[in-house]
Amino acid sequence: MPTIIHARYTLREGVLVEDLAIVVDGDAIIDAGTLSELVARYPGAGRVGGDDYILVPAFTNAHDHGRAVGTLALGVPDNFLELWLGHLARLPSIPPYLAALYSGLQLLGSGVTAVAHSHNPGSWSALTDEIPQALRGYAEAGIRVAMHPPIVDQNHLVYAEREHFLDMLPPDLRRRASDANAVDFSADDYFALLDDLYDNFHDNERHRAHIQASPAGGQWCGDELIIRACEWARARRTRVQMHMLETRYQRIYARKTWGASFIRHLEDIGALGDWLTLAHVVWVEDEDIEVLAERGVGVAHNISSNLRLRSGVAPIAKMAAAGVPVGIGLDGQTLDDDQDFLREMRLAWTIGNQSGMAAADLDAETVLRMGTDVAADITFGADVPLGVLEVGGLADLALLDSEAIRRRWAPASYPPRELLSALLLRRSQREHVRHVMVGGDWVLRDGEHLNIDARDIEREIWERLTFEARSQPSRLEACLRKFYRSWNDGDLPMLRR
Repeated sequence: MPTIIHARYTLREGVLVEDLAIVVDGDAIIDAGTLSELVARYPGAGRVGGDDYILVPAFTNAHDHGRAVGTLALGVPDNFLELWLGHLARLPSIPPYLAALYSGLQLLGSGVTAVAHSHNPGSWSALTDEIPQALRGYAEAGIRVAMHPPIVDQNHLVYAEREHFLDMLPPDLRRRASDANAVDFSADDYFALLDDLYDNFHDNERHRAHIQASPAGGQWCGDELIIRACEWARARRTRVQMHMLETRYQRIYARKTWGASFIRHLEDIGALGDWLTLAHVVWVEDEDIEVLAERGVGVAHNISSNLRLRSGVAPIAKMAAAGVPVGIGLDGQTLDDDQDFLREMRLAWTIGNQSGMAAADLDAETVLRMGTDVAADITFGADVPLGVLEVGGLADLALLDSEAIRRRWAPASYPPRELLSALLLRRSQREHVRHVMVGGDWVLRDGEHLNIDARDIEREIWERLTFEARSQPSRLEACLRKFYRSWNDGDLPMLRR
């Protein structure tokens, strides 16, 4: 039986409109109009909603790692990315199924029904077993996933000048560091794994799971590997996602290596296109923003993570103004360790509006679309109808408590629709998410998952965890900091034009 879903206000294309209801039948939206029109057209339909709600398309988390628990809580404090990464191997092991299940439950509670999962393997030898487990966890949570099994084939210790770095170390540390972060997983093994996952899990009909290629980052992957990943994805009409220009030192690496920017180099090797999403892109050159826009490359923006790991602030207002499709991702490193997607959008909006009268403006409508249809496009592809409340769209949606968002103060009648979006973006947070639907099925009602008690999963995870105390920075960490401190942008060649 069709269901009419209605609210006092509905978010559509980044703005709130009054008296717009939708009809869901099966997994799709089949009609839209005023509540009275739809009641007349579907007299036997069920009804969910009311004047105390705001109806929004469900959000898409455009980049995450699905760790279940933040790294700070697991004993790895925030630090510069290059120092922080070396400690991830010390993270307590959480079974991939439980991690994905709990991550999915957290996201659903924030109104997110789709996630780009960049997998961090417990060990490279376990990657083949871990990915199906993670896929099962997301499926049981009831959340869509674009799965990114990673691959790296170079620069496991430092981005460049490895021998120089090793020469800086005392002998005992040099012996241990020389084998650090080694990867025993060949490119052929990787693409055989992708083929197997694609054949068994990629869902081109209901879009519950997509298998995508993921060279982990430009500095960690050689040109041949990146090109092969792009060719693999394009041949199967799926996507590629990789980390890019997260830190200043990654930008310097590109200049040291090619005398050009990373984006120019990717352009030179034919690795840019509308099937590619780059995560972070904090240190992009201004002139390369136009290149990204021309090629239709997506950018997954991770403002909390970039702040916590001292990477910087990506110029998303410039990118959006130039036409770069920018989506928002949580990266498993939200500012408050709570996976609150609504708060992440607010942070992206606030910090994205940089100081100075000449700065590009980032309006609320643009940011809301960064969390809905644009995020869905750069995660699953523009041909997958997610992130919209339109006829023919997949029925992924959330109902938010409008009275709680208004709190005790709001105008007697809401202001014009342009300000309504700002009101929603400025005040809402995960506790305001009341009901969530994925593909026509309710998974959250009154803030609780209908089939799984998240508290039980949380208890099971914590019972399995053991922690390693960390009282002070490691000697290797101090050496890494000294090594990268000598990398100076000003001493490097200018970009090619």
